[in-house]
This record gives sequence, structure tokens and C-alpha cells, in this order.
Amino acid sequence: MTQKARCVTCNDCYFRKTSLCALNLSEPCPTFRPAIRGQMVAPRQPRLVETPVYTAHAWQQGGRVVVGVA
Repeated sequence: MTQKARCVTCNDCYFRKTSLCALNLSEPCPTFRPAIRGQMVAPRQPRLVETPVYTAHAWQQGGRVVVGVA
């Protein structure tokens, strides 16, 4: 069974629920932040740098640590 997608409105915004919004728009603005359990949820940020993976046997590589990407 699939769930229906819920439309986001200004009334779901943290700023609107805490009376911090001064805008009167028909749709959510770019600063929309969902309010979950009374707290503001920050948007997910993309990873800018990949985490290096270090080999466990650096001593076998001539004393150097080999950095690879997972």
C-alpha cells in the first residue's frame, strides 16, 4: 500500500508556527523549514569531501599511508 504525497504548506513551517514569519504568500517561501515536534529541522547538506579510507597495513607500503576513496 502506498501513501499519498502530502503537499507542504506555510502552516507546516517552523517560522509560521512560532509567529516569526512576516510573509503572506500562497506557497512556501525559500526559507521554509519544517517543524517536527516543535523544533526546526535544518535541510540536508551535500557531502563536499569524500571520507578517505586508510589501509590497515601501512607498514607494508614502505612506511607510507595509502589513501583511497571508498
